[in-house]
This record gives sequence, structure tokens and C-alpha cells, in this order.
Amino acid sequence: MPKKTKREKIIAEYRRKIQIVSDGTEISKTVQEKSPVESHTHYTPTFTISRAPLQAVRNDTISIDPNEFSAIKKDLAKTLILTCCMIIGQIAVWRILG
Repeated sequence: MPKKTKREKIIAEYRRKIQIVSDGTEISKTVQEKSPVESHTHYTPTFTISRAPLQAVRNDTISIDPNEFSAIKKDLAKTLILTCCMIIGQIAVWRILG
């Protein structure tokens, strides 16, 4: 079986996170190691899975004052005008020199 690519590993991790969120619980894993008794015995890790409820997520809303909105609108309009002037200037220089 071929090795997983980095993209496949990222997708698998994303799916695990989605599963945890959709379950509504958080899974924590702890590894308990057993030391081998004899030299021919293979190491076998054991896992203990405990489920703890997720904490509620707070949704903070941001309210924008109408005056702030108009200031943002003016800034965007100035940026648009300057961008158009720069593009027109570039085209004019290209036509004259090119």
C-alpha cells in the first residue's frame, strides 16, 4: 500500500476534527506504555479514550456605527479612484513609449 501524501494526511486530520465537532464531544487519548517482559515480546501500546463535553462557543457580534461605515465607504471610494488613475496612467505610458 503506498504511503499517504501530505495532502491526504491534512485531509484526514480535517475529517477527524469535523467528526469531533459534529459529535459535540472532545476525544482525548492517553498512551499507556507497557514495558516488554521478555526480549521476544512485541511492544503493544494501549489507548484510553475519554470523552469530555466541548465548551460552548461564544458568538460575539460587532456593531458598526453608521458614521464608521460612511468613513469606510469613503476610504474604499478613494482607493478605487486612485487605482483607476494608476491603471490609466500605466496604459498611457505603455501607448506613448511602446
